[in-house]
Amino acid sequence: MLLSQQKFSLLSPNSNFLSFDCGDKDLNDFFMHDALLYKHELLAVTYCFEDTNGKILSFFSVSNDSLADNDFEKWNSLSRKIKNQKRRRDYPAVKIGRIGVHKDCQGQNFGGQVLDFIKGWFAFNNKTGCRFVLVDAYNTPEVIHFYEKNDFATITIKDENKKTRLMYFDLMKLNNIKNPV
Repeated sequence: MLLSQQKFSLLSPNSNFLSFDCGDKDLNDFFMHDALLYKHELLAVTYCFEDTNGKILSFFSVSNDSLADNDFEKWNSLSRKIKNQKRRRDYPAVKIGRIGVHKDCQGQNFGGQVLDFIKGWFAFNNKTGCRFVLVDAYNTPEVIHFYEKNDFATITIKDENKKTRLMYFDLMKLNNIKNPV
């Protein structure tokens, strides 16, 4: 199934919530009960991909965040990738708060396509200025592997035994971003 053939929209009260089931109780609950409340409170915005029948195939929630030097044990190696005069103690980022793929679309790289969409959306239509995409990934081997397979990396070993692990993707990795200088 190709993501590009699906309708992309902002989640609204008129969205077909009942059509979505990703098989994860926590994600389903957020999507059905909390996503619109987060939007109302200006905490996160949720978008979805629907098929031609209005069935929601995937959703993701994003919010503003930053990647700070106290989050990252190898800060100097990351910071060296940025021109010296532009180095900071923190860098703007977008955080994927939640992402879910309908059970019918799992195992078909649909989730990878959604991550590629998010990366491109923020790299090429970047209206706020963000360098990184962050995610608090469930700390299970399959979820960590999914994000690593999609070029995300862990930030710290401090969260190795926690429920989630903070992971990042540097938007400058995308080939089409050229340095204007």
